Amino acid sequence: MKNYCFIIEYIGTKYSGFQRQKNGLSVQEVLENAIFLATNNKVQVTPSGRTDSGVHALGQVVNCFLDSNIPVDKLSVVINFHLPLDIRVKNCFIVDDSFNSRKSAKKKTYIYRIYTGETYSVFDEGRVLNYPYKLDFDLMNKAAKKFEGEHDFRAFARSNSSVKTTTRKIFSSYFTKDFDYLTYHVTGNGFLYNMVRIIVGTLLEVGRHKKNIFDIERLLNGESRVKSGQTMPPHALYLESVEYE
Repeated sequence: MKNYCFIIEYIGTKYSGFQRQKNGLSVQEVLENAIFLATNNKVQVTPSGRTDSGVHALGQVVNCFLDSNIPVDKLSVVINFHLPLDIRVKNCFIVDDSFNSRKSAKKKTYIYRIYTGETYSVFDEGRVLNYPYKLDFDLMNKAAKKFEGEHDFRAFARSNSSVKTTTRKIFSSYFTKDFDYLTYHVTGNGFLYNMVRIIVGTLLEVGRHKKNIFDIERLLNGESRVKSGQTMPPHALYLESVEYE
């Protein structure tokens, strides 16, 4: 038995999230079934973290122990043969037995894609947020920088969350712009449930001058969830990458 690490990408539109669910098809279920068909190993993969229903991934990381004679450089191809076209194994390699995709992760990066123009492309449906408003891009970027550092993000977590602590460390937080497309980039040591989507909702209010930078500072200093922005839809959120030692 060897510890295999897989880099996975998927379009989350038709899935109930990454983690197995009782009442919905998950990415995990489909992936584990494909691994079984490819290797005859029944496994339970460990992901770097969950993604919610409708959320996509460009670089989800999972690991599991396998007893397989398939060369590691061919294993991705064999597994992909048994996967639907909206889930792909991008890479596969053998790692130390102590490696755990979730516990070993040091940083995660998410992106959130927004279209602010008037003509929404059919190819953006289910992948990009249609938000046809005039936004103050420079002010949004200044406000985004306020999230960097270690803060209490209770105002940016789902109400009644049962987590032990709402303190997280953000390494970078910023927007990029390409004509009418905005992308929010955020890298942290971990994220609360709905945290990125609430941050984006709050920053969009800053962009429309409904909130200001001082509001962000107050929210990071103990304000309640009701004072932050709305939770934006999941379909424009992507887990971009996970970093390890």
